[in-house]
Amino acid sequence: MVKKQVINLLSLLFLFFVGCTEEDDSAEFRPAECDTITQLIEEGVLLKDVQENEGQYRFVFETQTLALPSHAIQSIEKDTEHWKTTLTFPDNSVLEIPTLGTSIESFVAYAQVNPSGFCPLAAEVRLNLPQGGRIQTLVHTKEGHQTPDIEHSTAFSAQKTQFITILGLYADYDNLVEIVYQDKEGNERGRTTLHLKTEALTLNNMPNFKVVKASVDKMEPGLTLVNSSGKNEDDTSRPYMVDADGEIRWILDWRTSKELVHIGAQCGLHRLPNGNYLTGDANHNQLVEVDVLGNLVHQWDLTATGYKYHHEASPFGENRCLVAVTKPGAVHADGMPRILDFIMEFDMANGTVAREWDLAQILDTTRITFSVVPEGYESNTMAQSHNNWCHNNGVTATADGSVLCSCRWQGLVKFSQSGELKWVIAPHNAWKDAYKKYLLTPLDKDGEPITDPEVLNGTKAHPDFDWGWGVHCPVELPNGHIMCFDNGFSRFYNVESSAERYSRAVEYEVDEKNMTIRQVWEYGRERGSSCFSTQISGVQYLPKTNNRLFCPGINNRLSNGGYGGHIIEINPETNEVVFELEVEVNTCIHAFHRANRISLYPENE
Repeated sequence: MVKKQVINLLSLLFLFFVGCTEEDDSAEFRPAECDTITQLIEEGVLLKDVQENEGQYRFVFETQTLALPSHAIQSIEKDTEHWKTTLTFPDNSVLEIPTLGTSIESFVAYAQVNPSGFCPLAAEVRLNLPQGGRIQTLVHTKEGHQTPDIEHSTAFSAQKTQFITILGLYADYDNLVEIVYQDKEGNERGRTTLHLKTEALTLNNMPNFKVVKASVDKMEPGLTLVNSSGKNEDDTSRPYMVDADGEIRWILDWRTSKELVHIGAQCGLHRLPNGNYLTGDANHNQLVEVDVLGNLVHQWDLTATGYKYHHEASPFGENRCLVAVTKPGAVHADGMPRILDFIMEFDMANGTVAREWDLAQILDTTRITFSVVPEGYESNTMAQSHNNWCHNNGVTATADGSVLCSCRWQGLVKFSQSGELKWVIAPHNAWKDAYKKYLLTPLDKDGEPITDPEVLNGTKAHPDFDWGWGVHCPVELPNGHIMCFDNGFSRFYNVESSAERYSRAVEYEVDEKNMTIRQVWEYGRERGSSCFSTQISGVQYLPKTNNRLFCPGINNRLSNGGYGGHIIEINPETNEVVFELEVEVNTCIHAFHRANRISLYPENE
């Protein structure tokens, strides 16, 4: 009996040191550390090295080191070419551990340029990895160019099969792209190089570019998204991104899309929190959401909601956007139809209208001050009329929950969600008495009120102040100031004088308590008619540098004698131009509606 007890005790001690069973309950024995190794494998950690010392094997992982007794392991086979280490235990069972290897070239299953068919300067790469991880891609800049390499890192994924989207390829070029395999912390595991050959862009009427200046170290990072309508407003819009060297690095070509051919994107793409893009489509009266490769994700028919899309679809909050629209059937008190004077809040999650604002209930529909068309710009939308009394062309939500909109004929307007008018930035002439309390008093640089009736009524400028004329693209800055693109359309109500034909970016400080306005910055007056755009165009605040983008998009006279638009980045502290790009229209009607500096990849990935 004693001999039997001793044998049982020895058996238990052996199990304590070397035993654990697999899920199939087979009779195998492994050290307890196997559970930790299995957990590390599940977490995507790789084994880096195995060292034997004083009767132990030390397993050095990326995140920790484990020691196992040498007698508990029958053999260890390390295969770095295939990124694995195989442990064989005394019972001949095995455990395969993903291990840091030598080359990741074999991980690339395929690389496909233009995977969607709509984004010819993008590619998709499938990677079959030994373990989960992060993937960094680097698209190398052409030799002699100053745009930095385009780098992007994905978030960590536990998936061994990963599909990686590569953006920022050059057209008609053998692109050199590095793929870097990383651990969860971003430490490099290995890298390989791909050559991705792209074709020349086949779209007709593509613009010509001239980089006038590019001080890359002073510029806002990213590329410039140019929202081009194509040859004309009825063509298929072609948003593209251009780099600091004047090279197109991303473009959407929807000519073969059943749903999006002839899309009229107007003010263009806005990035959503999920990384996709939202745009309105004036040619089909719809809103659409597309991914970075141009694939259609959602579309919403505005006709079914009782509206026609005009210019802007501006996202805010979660799954909401403000949309500048026309409401068919809307009429004046005399029964005459009216257009371009509604704003609605659209719920993208439910596809429903959450709220609408009728600007005819907020502003004075009888205020007609721009009825004459400047010579050379005759058009039924270029002149104010009873029908087109307002012409809302831009809308955005403000930090306090209000709505800020630009009305070509009425100025910049802010009102509450309930539709209560807060203020109007516009000359004081022709307003009815009921609206005069909403008109802002301009201040000079010393903070003193400007009382000159000619300045107040908009027939001349003050050295420190001028109103906006035919304004577009309202922007609320982080400090609460208001910026817009002052087109300068019929400045001072003068349609004859070419001396007053200039556009500008202008920033105002509005004091809502005292109902005053002070002009704190402007750019464009000094450029004169070379940057004069009677319509469209935009401005942008650039948060990383505090720079501003000034983008007149039509009928600019370029340095080669042609016509088009400018994209100009300015340091507002010094008014130094740090980037300037001329966009020659070729045979297109205009260069762009809007242009914005953005990151090529969504920044929240």
